[in-house]
Amino acid sequence: MKYLTSTRHLVGAGLALLGLAAYFLGWLGAWWLPIVAGLYLAGVLLTPARTRVDAQLAQESSIDELSGELRGFVRGLRGKVPRELLERTQGIEGQLQAILPRLGRLEAQGDPNAFTVRQVITDYLPGTFRNYLNMPPELRAQASVRLGKSPDAVVAEQLDLLSSTLDRVSADTISGDADALAANGRFLKEKFGRPDLEL
Repeated sequence: MKYLTSTRHLVGAGLALLGLAAYFLGWLGAWWLPIVAGLYLAGVLLTPARTRVDAQLAQESSIDELSGELRGFVRGLRGKVPRELLERTQGIEGQLQAILPRLGRLEAQGDPNAFTVRQVITDYLPGTFRNYLNMPPELRAQASVRLGKSPDAVVAEQLDLLSSTLDRVSADTISGDADALAANGRFLKEKFGRPDLEL
């Protein structure tokens, strides 16, 4: 499906359609089929493999997919974990959903926080619950000799750690926005000489 919506395929298909139109107008003879196929192939080969539009669409799709994956995971915990753990997880979901609209920009800048956000959604958060959900529910609230505390308490600590990490990521992102805003203010002051624009 990604190939069918790619610029390469669309350009190739457009040239092939022009070839078919020429055939139906009687401009092409018995060799119409190889000519049409050649036009499609030429369009595919001459079009860059990944245009800026393709990259932007893929990035937007990827972020939408991450958001949907996150919502689905948290929704799937309802009725399976205690209310306290669910509420903590929903808080983490809120933190992530607030950061996701900036994820594309962070990735374009090579910001390591972008990797952290993706890993929390695809690995760290699901991994926190993976073994926990395999335990019998009646044992999750009981203290474990091996853990030194209950599995509920261990998961709560891990969720708090993820939440504090996302607080830092969010603070870094907001700090970057503030720096960019201040830089823009300095540029405008230098450009137009408006002292009231100083930040």
